[in-house]
Amino acid sequence: MNSLWNELRRRNVIRVGIAYALVAWVALQVIDFALEVISAPHWILQVSALLAAIGFPAALLFAWVYEMTPDGIKRETEVDRSRSIAPDTGRKLDRVIIGVLALAVIALSVRLFILPGDSVSTLETAESGVASIAVLPFEDYSENKDQEYFSKGIAEEILNLLAKTNSLRVAARTSSFAFSNQETDIREIGTKLDVATVLEGSIRKAGPTIRITAQLIDVDSGYHLWSETYDRDYTDIFKIQDEIAASIIASLKVHLLGNEDTHIISERAANVDAYSAYLIGRERMALRTQDDIIAARDQFENALAIDPDFAPAHAYLAHAWLLLEQNRFGGKDLDRKVVDAAVDPHLTKALELSPNMPEAIAIRGFQHLRRFRFAEAAKDFDRAIELNPNYALAYSWRADTAYEQGRYQDMLADKERAYALDPMSLEISADLAYEYRSFARPDDADQVIKRMFDLHPEHPLAYEAALTNLDAMGHEAEAALLAEKALEAHPDDENFKEWIAYMLLEMGLLEETIAIGLDDATEAAYMVAGRYPEAKELIDTHLSEDDTDMQWLANSREYHRLVDSPGAQLEMVELVAKTIAKMEAENVPWRTRCSPWLVDNLQSVGYTEDAVAVMDVCRKRYEQRLNAGYLCPCEWFGLVIFTILDDQIDLAVQRTQKWLDDGDSASFMTIAPAFDRLANRPEYASLVQRNDAEVARERQLYLDKR
Repeated sequence: MNSLWNELRRRNVIRVGIAYALVAWVALQVIDFALEVISAPHWILQVSALLAAIGFPAALLFAWVYEMTPDGIKRETEVDRSRSIAPDTGRKLDRVIIGVLALAVIALSVRLFILPGDSVSTLETAESGVASIAVLPFEDYSENKDQEYFSKGIAEEILNLLAKTNSLRVAARTSSFAFSNQETDIREIGTKLDVATVLEGSIRKAGPTIRITAQLIDVDSGYHLWSETYDRDYTDIFKIQDEIAASIIASLKVHLLGNEDTHIISERAANVDAYSAYLIGRERMALRTQDDIIAARDQFENALAIDPDFAPAHAYLAHAWLLLEQNRFGGKDLDRKVVDAAVDPHLTKALELSPNMPEAIAIRGFQHLRRFRFAEAAKDFDRAIELNPNYALAYSWRADTAYEQGRYQDMLADKERAYALDPMSLEISADLAYEYRSFARPDDADQVIKRMFDLHPEHPLAYEAALTNLDAMGHEAEAALLAEKALEAHPDDENFKEWIAYMLLEMGLLEETIAIGLDDATEAAYMVAGRYPEAKELIDTHLSEDDTDMQWLANSREYHRLVDSPGAQLEMVELVAKTIAKMEAENVPWRTRCSPWLVDNLQSVGYTEDAVAVMDVCRKRYEQRLNAGYLCPCEWFGLVIFTILDDQIDLAVQRTQKWLDDGDSASFMTIAPAFDRLANRPEYASLVQRNDAEVARERQLYLDKR
């Protein structure tokens, strides 16, 4: 053994191994940092680490078999040992090891002490050193099982009080209450919610007496840090609830909160039935389907019918209305004026009753956000987070105001913070998956989506997130097949019909697209197929006084350009004017938002000043997004259109090539009017050919798997 060790040292195998390991470690640190800066996919680092590991035994073998000589590298068996310079080589390697070791120390110091400590990595947003807890719904062990409202109410009371403290990270209600009535191990709960402690308890009513038990459990060890039992006469249950919650908070203060003041006023219904209806509404709203949100809205209305001064019910009723106006929850045709008429009185009342209620302030900010009042929205979100540092939805909504300012890394940090606080929220999960896909990080998006399906199999938002991720990467065949599966699970969901229609359209399955029966996809299919009269009939139907919008305006432009129809210019001028009037009536800030298709239409009818203004917005926005790496392949088609309109034809050709290189394609590429400006380029034919080939490939893949 000694002779082998001596031979390894003589041939410098040990030194080569040490030098290789140090150099590889430093290189991986540099690669890791660079990938974080540019938000590159994490698999690049994994592949780099794998290559480094594969190279290690190869380096050792090379050092054993070969030796450096004055005449170059030779096999060790061919070197005269009396003329060997291995000792000199060893001393040089020692100097290399010392130098690389110094670099390693510097690299480690930079990562630990110089780089910002709050940078967020994928799905890892827990703040080290901050106490963390999840409050589970208390179990109802009463003989008649009739104390559920009380058991959930006391847990909610404790959770609300804890959430408003700055020194504690509290898992959101949506996530912690997801474990209600489940036999789940505490360690598993702690892992899923990324918390160090869990508070659980039980309620047992027997005659005039009620017994409440609470216990704080350390997730890592499974041991009880604290437990207490309270026996009370069953008289005023709200008084009991307040008393027990205050006692539990006082006890937790010793273990988790230090000296922070936790005297916070809770919001309480005056009536048990009102409070019970409110809790049921919260449960239903967390499920995030159209039917559940409607049911939640009804429950909040029931609560207010019993107790008109219950502020949280006012706030969450307003929230339910704002959710129902979103397309994902069936609000495509819901008039915003109708929604505002329903929302405004309840938000006003909630804030009159409780001016510092974080939920009411954040929901008001959410309304501002949906009405394009971004400054007001950001102010409300900041205030809500100040009042409740653990309010997950406020972080998620605030992220959208950062998006409007082009602060994409800040936006992602807020989305990840929201997910860390509420990892089981379907809405927050879907939004984070969308942002990962926009950063061209489909693997990270897939992790979130997989968890959504694990927790909520067949849920529409899980399907929506998965479809968005597939489409973003140009996987139209997989997306179409998944949309068909989603429609089987939800046969009345028009959203999935749209997904199927547009995926079929992108793959050039025109007759199948038309058979779906959705007007906008059908019109595009008619145009691609050259069935212009049928396309024109649909366009004319939608370009009525009450249905003028940018999509149908673009469709009309495509039609006029392809058929070279007389009188088109005058008709387009009238249509653009109608569209602008409609947007302004709805307070849409169209001059400050980027839309290449709007620019195209404005240019076509001579609205030069407006076209230039929107172009400037697009130029700034695309530059910000490109610099941040926040532009998935699916959005490059819009970038290509903008680049053509910006008269950067060489760059437009390059960007079209990249769009195709990244695997995206569309059967309707050449019907976009802007592409006329590329028709004279020598590369145009090959670009069209490449697009058609990719469309055909996806189409065949779909037909083979359906």
